[in-house]
Amino acid sequence: MNFSNKGIVLISILLIVLLLSAIAVTFGNKYLLSLKRAQYIEFQSLSLNTFGNIEELALMKIDKSLRFNSNQLSKENLLFKEKLNFNINGAEIIGTIKDASNCFNINSLVKKNKNNFEENKKSTDAFRKYMNSVDIDTYVIEEIIDQIIDWIDSDSNPREYGLEDYYYTGPLHSPKEYSGGRLFIDIEELKSIPAIRQVDWKIFGNHFCAYSFESRLKININTIDYDDLLFLNSVFPNMDLKDTEYILQNIPVGGFKNLSSMKETFQDIDLSQANAEISFTSNVFDIETTIQFENFFSSSKSIIIYGNNKKGYIVSRIYTGI
Repeated sequence: MNFSNKGIVLISILLIVLLLSAIAVTFGNKYLLSLKRAQYIEFQSLSLNTFGNIEELALMKIDKSLRFNSNQLSKENLLFKEKLNFNINGAEIIGTIKDASNCFNINSLVKKNKNNFEENKKSTDAFRKYMNSVDIDTYVIEEIIDQIIDWIDSDSNPREYGLEDYYYTGPLHSPKEYSGGRLFIDIEELKSIPAIRQVDWKIFGNHFCAYSFESRLKININTIDYDDLLFLNSVFPNMDLKDTEYILQNIPVGGFKNLSSMKETFQDIDLSQANAEISFTSNVFDIETTIQFENFFSSSKSIIIYGNNKKGYIVSRIYTGI
C-alpha cells in the first residue's frame, strides 16, 4: 500500500470515529433529557400527592384548634406558630397555615337583593376611605365602584360611571367578552375592569381578595398585621391613622375575647359605626406548601373554609413549578 492509500484509510477511520462520537453525544444528550424528564415527572407526582396530604393535615389541625374554641383565634395560636415540616427521601417539605380573613373582599361592594346584586353602602364607604388614603382621585374611585357593581349585577343598566356589555363587546375592548353577571372568584379578574388600570396593581394584589363564598367585609382583629393598617382604618369612618396604629401596637398577645374587651382597652378611640364585621376568630385559612428536591422546586397555595358544620372545604388551589 502506498502512502496515498494509507492517508485515505487514515482519514476514513478518523471520519468514522468522528461520526460515531457525534452519534454517541446525540444519544447521550437524548438519554440525559429522558432522564431529566423522568425525574421531573416523578417530582410532579410527588408534589401533587404531597400538596393533597398537607391540605389534609392542615384541615385536621384547623379542626383540632377550632372545634372546641372557635370564638377566639390569635397570632400566638399553635395553628399558626407550628409549621408542617417533613423530609422525605431528600425532599424538603414545609407547610404553613395563615389566617386569610384579613383582606378587603372586593365582592363585599355588593349585596344580594332578590335575583340581583346592589350596592353595599357600608363596604363602598370603606372602599372610598381606603382609596383616598392611597391618594386615588375621587372620580377614579367612583368609576371603580360603579364598574365593579355593573360587572357583577345581572341587569344591563349602567350606573353613572359604570360599564355594561355594550363596552366589553364593543370595538374598544379586546378580547370581546360579556360582563361577569356574578361575583368575582379571583382577584386577578379585576384586571378586566378598565378603571382598575388607573391604579397601581400592587394595591389590589397585596391587600384585596375575591371571596365568592363570603359577601361580608370582615376583620379578625386578633390576627391583623401592621401591613393591614389601611384596611383596618378604612372600616372605621371616624378613626384617624394614628389611632389605628395605636390599636395595632396594643393588641394583647392572646388577642381580645370580644368587642366589649376591645372597647374597654381603647376607651378613647371611636370604635362605633364600623363598616365591617369586627371578629375575633376566623373561618378562612391560607395553606402554603413548598417542596425542594435537588434542583426542583414547587409550591401550592390553597384557601380553606372551616364551616359551621365543623368541616373544612378547599375552595381554591394554585400550583407553581409543576
